[in-house]
Amino acid sequence: MPKNNPIIAAKALIFSKRKYLLMLRSSEEKILPSTWDIPGGGVEKGETVSETLIREVKEETGIDISLAKIIPIKKWLLKRGKNKFSGIDFLCIIKKPREIKLSLEHVRSKWFTEKEIMDSKKVPGWLKKTVNSATQKE
Repeated sequence: MPKNNPIIAAKALIFSKRKYLLMLRSSEEKILPSTWDIPGGGVEKGETVSETLIREVKEETGIDISLAKIIPIKKWLLKRGKNKFSGIDFLCIIKKPREIKLSLEHVRSKWFTEKEIMDSKKVPGWLKKTVNSATQKE
């Protein structure tokens, strides 16, 4: 892959019972350490974006999501040093919250209302925009 091409990623904003699942990234992570995030990651060779989303959500939360409940909500581009990441945030609606099984990438998970996210000084602006985009799609 040429160096100028971005790494393609998919991220999942998981919604259930009027709350969104956020994950606190480990301080050991190279990209955006110790910040609230949503599950997701890079597309691997031979994978579709949908397959990536399903795999990453399962790896990072233990939750199985269904393609029928995935709604694209926002495209994005992130530059970190020499790396470029391009991706899509998806709204993933599940019927009821499930027990979250954290991966090593995260140290905590929490279900937030939209108001709690918007009022929090600890939730990054990009994530607030994603939630705002999601509320337009629900």
